[in-house]
Amino acid sequence: MTHHTEVFEGGTIDIEDDTNLTINGKEISYVHDAVKNKWSSRYLPYTQYDSLLDLARAIIRDTVEFSGVKE
Repeated sequence: MTHHTEVFEGGTIDIEDDTNLTINGKEISYVHDAVKNKWSSRYLPYTQYDSLLDLARAIIRDTVEFSGVKE
């Protein structure tokens, strides 16, 4: 069982067993393309990432919900 936790730009990323992803305690659904070995999520449609961690960092960096931007 592997577990990775890190704080990135103010958001807390938790990845457990390379299958469960949460950001700030919210479960993030994603799709893994096994043929291309790429990850994607509805949070950033039409983009694919080389790892689940790269996807999580992009979600924090590029979405209003997790970027810390105040509306």
